[in-house]
Amino acid sequence: MTTKERSQKKDKMLQGAASKKGPKLKTAGSKRDPVEIIDQTNEGRDQQLVPIRHSRMMATPFTFYRGAAALMANDLAAEAHSGITVQSCGDCHILNFGAFATPERNIIIDINDFDETHPGPFEWDVKRMAASLVIAANSVGMPARLGEKAAFELTRSYQREMAKHAKERLLDVWYSRLEFQTLVANASKREDRERVKKVLSKELIKSHPDVLHQKLIEKKAGTWRFKEMPPLLYHMPDIEMKNVRKAFDLYLQSLPADRQRLLQHFEIADIARKVVGTGSVGTYCGVLLLVSDSDDLLVLQVKEARKSVLEPYLAASEFENHGKRVVIGQRIMQSASDMFLGWTTGKNERHFYLRQLRDVKMSPNPAMWTKSSLLDLAMFAGKVLAKAHAKSAEAKAITEYLGTGDKFANSMSSYALSYAEQTNSDYRLFVEACRSKRLPTEASIVG
Repeated sequence: MTTKERSQKKDKMLQGAASKKGPKLKTAGSKRDPVEIIDQTNEGRDQQLVPIRHSRMMATPFTFYRGAAALMANDLAAEAHSGITVQSCGDCHILNFGAFATPERNIIIDINDFDETHPGPFEWDVKRMAASLVIAANSVGMPARLGEKAAFELTRSYQREMAKHAKERLLDVWYSRLEFQTLVANASKREDRERVKKVLSKELIKSHPDVLHQKLIEKKAGTWRFKEMPPLLYHMPDIEMKNVRKAFDLYLQSLPADRQRLLQHFEIADIARKVVGTGSVGTYCGVLLLVSDSDDLLVLQVKEARKSVLEPYLAASEFENHGKRVVIGQRIMQSASDMFLGWTTGKNERHFYLRQLRDVKMSPNPAMWTKSSLLDLAMFAGKVLAKAHAKSAEAKAITEYLGTGDKFANSMSSYALSYAEQTNSDYRLFVEACRSKRLPTEASIVG
């Protein structure tokens, strides 16, 4: 693409993003139906769990937004874009960003959810993250204008950090990571620093194997197994362990040789279904219990991987297995990934990826935000996203495209505000559809 072509695409994109009339939406003769798009994403899910998904999305406009990545992908695809492709998160909202432990047991800050990862225009992640700040802030009673300022700080931070990466060697970008202590040190107020430290301390306790195992696992008749806690954790009577072991053997082949050797000391003791998240509800999510001869316990999370919500609007995935798509995308974008991250194929050719369950995973809590902590978080999230995108070796192209002024940050903050308004409108239609029983919810099943 020539410099002139990039300039024209940039002007067109920024004009659309900065429009106060709301984002341009994809239409097919009439305004797109958000309820229909959400309902289409229920295809292939466990229909008994879909009502739980809808009920969780009904809670607030932000929970709706979290479960509606497919709707925003539809909208983004209708807009002009930069043409600069990076490995994209695909569902880059503020709760998919946080702290977790590396294999070396260091705590870093990074993006931590990659179910929708796919190569795409860099600004799609920026737009989704920016809009999430406005919507999340509004969900806890903060004014929309404060969310808009947070979106501005996010984008300006992204732009400045990307400019730094553009001057670095690509290897140095890949070596870099953002430590949790850096987030704490950068907090503008002492009370915010202390609050974040306390949250991490609690998460370290909750994620300790002894605490986690006590909550989820019990020993009956000399055998370790998951507790029954329906409807969120339960055993499935139709599971055939021979199929589980076959899928596990395929999973082992996706791991480095040293991790394979480690897991050879463990045996599969149990498997259960565990309902998690918002957008994932209805897909197969489970937990796998591994036990060694010395009674060491390891719990792996098993998540079904389906086609990315971005794929219908971009090139098809290069990976036949969507679990592999998730794993490779995560390894590209993250500074460090879970040591047990791998993929497999299950019964009926379903695709899955596996990782350790709850390894000190800590996400932002909007209920605890103050004005200063929100703006601090937004700036740090911009740095994290820039680093993740820079690993795709497009830092120079993105920096050249964005320039040095505030035009991009202003346009993204305006876009975030207008898309928040669009989300509120879509949310009202969604709630009406649930209450009218066009879409099933937990209450509609009972009633």
